[in-house]
Amino acid sequence: MTEEARWLPLAAVADVPESGLAFTFPSGPLTEGGILIRTGTGVRAWLNRCRHLSVPLDHDAPGEFLTGDRRHLVCGKHGALYRPEDGLCVAGPCRGASLRPLRVAVRQGKVCLDTTSLPDPLAGLETP
Repeated sequence: MTEEARWLPLAAVADVPESGLAFTFPSGPLTEGGILIRTGTGVRAWLNRCRHLSVPLDHDAPGEFLTGDRRHLVCGKHGALYRPEDGLCVAGPCRGASLRPLRVAVRQGKVCLDTTSLPDPLAGLETP
């Protein structure tokens, strides 16, 4: 894979709202999508999967990722709270676990996903 081919443009930086932006993978074996979120240090990306129930954070409210005070990412299913800066769960049943990060970089004004950072869809599955 060439250096350019590994970077998948997701959105213009200006199009990522402070409330977060959901994205899906255009192809491949992953069914999960991701979340782009603005932080004080730039844009971060996380796999859109709660670490407790393995449901999308916005399961019950599509596109809603932040608490009312906009300080934490929240799982709409059961209320787990995650810090946007590092994905650490600070409250809820999965306290201490972290969202799975996705590597992104800003390239020519666009947030681009490093496709080599995608989790292995078969990781954790037992083989017969």
